[in-house]
Amino acid sequence: MSGCEGRDAKKLVRSPSGLRMVPEHRSARSPFGLDEPPWVPDKECPRCMQCDTKFDFITRKHHCRRCGKCFCDKCCSKKVPLPRMCFVDPVRQCAECALISQKETEFYDKQLKVLMNGATFFVTLGTSDKSELMVCRLSNNQRYLVLDGDSHYEIEIMQISTVQILTEGFTPGGGNTRAIGMVLQFKVPGSEELTQMKFTACEDFSCNKKLSASWLAAMHKVSKGGKTSRVL
Repeated sequence: MSGCEGRDAKKLVRSPSGLRMVPEHRSARSPFGLDEPPWVPDKECPRCMQCDTKFDFITRKHHCRRCGKCFCDKCCSKKVPLPRMCFVDPVRQCAECALISQKETEFYDKQLKVLMNGATFFVTLGTSDKSELMVCRLSNNQRYLVLDGDSHYEIEIMQISTVQILTEGFTPGGGNTRAIGMVLQFKVPGSEELTQMKFTACEDFSCNKKLSASWLAAMHKVSKGGKTSRVL
């Protein structure tokens, strides 16, 4: 497989919510993205949907760019970055949505960058008893895990069904654990059967074990993100 990043061109578009930098091709959209919500029509919200203040010439209504509901300025005053919708600048959000978006900022600024920088693992495909040293990273368009060694693989994020992080150092009474590997199960295009791939952190000096552990930790946060990622 190859060419996962061949359609990464982006374009600047203007929506009622603000300027967005989006992929030219919808098929190149990040699986971590969100669609803009429909705005609650003005005629359906005579009062703030948070504090119930009545809108008039003095108390104006504002729409939260994340949920689309109507609020007064007091309840929808924060402008917060919203990378999941590809907004160029911070946008107006209600207090609840602003809190969610602020928490996601750490995910986007740190975890996805770690995954895109990549790390080195011994990779075993299926039931094979042979492993191959490969660099694994998240593609720039965030749609694929790209593995490069003597072989080359591209695993579509949306086709990954399970992620199991392998650890060592756990004790019954608690204690620190260290991520040492990962097992993925995913579907190959054109097949309904699951393929398994095992990643094992290197133990020799040619590999950065700390980098591999950080990459696995980031992958764990992605897979357990639920409300954050909505994928995996």
